[in-house]
Amino acid sequence: MPKNNSVIFVCCVLCLTLIGCANRAEFKPLSQQYKLAPVTDSPLAQYIQSQLQQSSPQYSSLQYSQTSSQSNDDTQAELSLTGVNPLSDGIDAFIARLAMIEAATESIDLQYYIYRNDETGKILSLFLYKAAQRGVRVRVLLDDLTTANGDDGLMAIATHPNISVRLFNPSYERQYRGLAFLWNFSRLNHRMHNKSLTIDNLVTVVGGRNIGAEYFSADENVDFGDFDLLAIGDAVDKVSTQFDTYWNSAQVNSIEQLVKAAEPYQGNNTNPEQDNVLAKLDARASILEKSLMTDEYVTRLEKNTLLDRLQNQGLQWYWGEAQVVYDPPNKLERNPNDSILLDDLSYFFEQAQHQLLIVSPYFVPGDAATHALINEVKRGKEVTIVTNSLAATDVLAVHAGYQQYRQKLIEGGVKIYEVKGNAKGQKSKKTSWKGSSRTSLHAKTFIIDEQTLFVGSFNFDPRSALINTEMGLIIDNEMLAKKILAGLALSANDKAYEVVLKNGELVWLDHQHHKIIYAEPGAGFWRKFLADFLALLPIESQL
Repeated sequence: MPKNNSVIFVCCVLCLTLIGCANRAEFKPLSQQYKLAPVTDSPLAQYIQSQLQQSSPQYSSLQYSQTSSQSNDDTQAELSLTGVNPLSDGIDAFIARLAMIEAATESIDLQYYIYRNDETGKILSLFLYKAAQRGVRVRVLLDDLTTANGDDGLMAIATHPNISVRLFNPSYERQYRGLAFLWNFSRLNHRMHNKSLTIDNLVTVVGGRNIGAEYFSADENVDFGDFDLLAIGDAVDKVSTQFDTYWNSAQVNSIEQLVKAAEPYQGNNTNPEQDNVLAKLDARASILEKSLMTDEYVTRLEKNTLLDRLQNQGLQWYWGEAQVVYDPPNKLERNPNDSILLDDLSYFFEQAQHQLLIVSPYFVPGDAATHALINEVKRGKEVTIVTNSLAATDVLAVHAGYQQYRQKLIEGGVKIYEVKGNAKGQKSKKTSWKGSSRTSLHAKTFIIDEQTLFVGSFNFDPRSALINTEMGLIIDNEMLAKKILAGLALSANDKAYEVVLKNGELVWLDHQHHKIIYAEPGAGFWRKFLADFLALLPIESQL
């Protein structure tokens, strides 16, 4: 290497090292904050109280099994019920979140992997701000990976005395987060994929959705078919405990800590006067609120019937015993093969006697799970996988990992359905409000024996199993399980291909059009080429 180039190389390495070390500040421990007791006298509390009483006459007041002092086992079992309402429609899912925030009187705990600064993110932020203005305590916990260039906005909203913002496993190099992966990959590769929104410790939403237009049928380019559960009863307090575990963990920093540590290297004023910031926030909120009055998506929201059903107690609740399962925030520091959530799900799958359904947008089973699923078929169980087709997936590398196991699974008797991606330019009758040019599965739901289901953030892939933290809710309710299965069976006819073998080769059955397709349907040459190329790379452990 020429001398000049060597000097340049050494200087670059030193600069990167200095950048990496400059912000490794010794942060003071954050104040410990915990869930508040469930509200008892608000309209929301009264509504939930009425639903709990209808589910069981033993509910004489708002109380949960964790805090009940009664010793009678039968009464205790009654008090441990959870009621859930499925949210499969994107508009419904967004309305439910807004209605919950609007009804809050004491506390809001929000935890997401992605929170986009798009139309849906701005609307939700406006509702959070208005709640804080009413005196509601708002705790916002976000994974730091997708907050790039968002520090100013997060700092501004965190200036409000009733709003706290914390980031999970953040990069200390706020301006060089991409480069930080070069020297700190092992830590920064570990992300918080959990998703929950809990109001007044009374009601929560858990499931697969992040905050972004594509998750709530507001994106004209792509619409994610996703699934959440709106939950009341026993599981809510467990979700709040999960939130507290992360909020008070050593893996979390406040946005103020991170920005203050970065100030000498950012060269600008990141700590303006609070009164001035609050005035700007208020003005910005007023402008946003006025602009939304003529927004087409907001008009669609206003026409949605879920709000009427919420106000008139018209929601159907499915009751059953529920378990909230989640990884610890220090998952990275534990034995990589010792995953608490994975153990819970393994036990869940083992309970299947007749039927197992796995709905996962990112499905990379690996050798061990492939053999396990085939063995379940050999034991006489029906195993069905629903995942994205090559045309529908938004992560080509994941499909590259999945396609290596697809034929072996089918040969072993596993049924596979792949969700179609809408052809570009075509408009779906039931996707986004504008008609998205592409649909993609994003729901993560597992059902056993038409009886018990898991809904959460866990994808059936190595990243969810061993790298990221995940959470979900397991509930036992036959009526709900059968309702979801019936909906999947109905939509599979026109929204998915059945992948089978013909003369030893993969073919895709399009039952809607009575066609047999002999190559990856709906995917162009370059998409197929890239998937095949990625399949050659040793990246499966990161998928």
